[in-house]
Amino acid sequence: MQELAHGWKDDPETLPLLKDLARLDEQGFVRWAAVRELARGWKDNPETLPWLKDRARSDEEEDVRRPAVQELARGWKDNPETLPWLKDRARSDEHGDVRQVAVRELAHGWKDDPETLPLLKDSARSDENESVRETAVRELARGWKNDPETLPLLKGRARSDGNWWVRQAAVQELARGWKDDPETLPLLQDRARSDESFNVRRVAAQELARGWKDDPETRAFLEEHRQA
Repeated sequence: MQELAHGWKDDPETLPLLKDLARLDEQGFVRWAAVRELARGWKDNPETLPWLKDRARSDEEEDVRRPAVQELARGWKDNPETLPWLKDRARSDEHGDVRQVAVRELAHGWKDDPETLPLLKDSARSDENESVRETAVRELARGWKNDPETLPLLKGRARSDGNWWVRQAAVQELARGWKDDPETLPLLQDRARSDESFNVRRVAAQELARGWKDDPETRAFLEEHRQA
């Protein structure tokens, strides 16, 4: 299929064939590959954008909807319908992997849109999928460090998110982006001692060793837990 798309792009049967494969092939990875080739090779065709939107909404597999969302966000950024459509996918797709991609693309491509930051905050706090919350946490920490709500949100996720992966992400971002905040060191010490997940405790201890190497309490803390 890739050879067909690249070598016979001008053949009048290639485009209809790719569309049929993208809609009808029983294998998800074939539909995914067809979506990618159509998005990259027929961007100027007026039927490609509405067709991609249909695949991104309607394909039964998230592994096809996800690349359709990504290709649309990157290839049609200047289209006035792309941003509201992407927000809808970030909020409404039934699968977390698709919402995660939409959240990431919004953070990278539409940082200045006034609805992007509130959407990321909501995703970080409330999305039912841990991958979406983890992505939103990292994007907020890296893209909106100076927003007054970012630091409290990260602290809340580090302490109380129900998934260890999200707590770990929040711990890492706090340690690397807010080392000078007076609450960061105590929070890391608390997570290294008390988090129920070994992975979070390990990451918190690693960040303490990297960022507070000369702090006398850190050395004592790490020695105590090394011996334990």
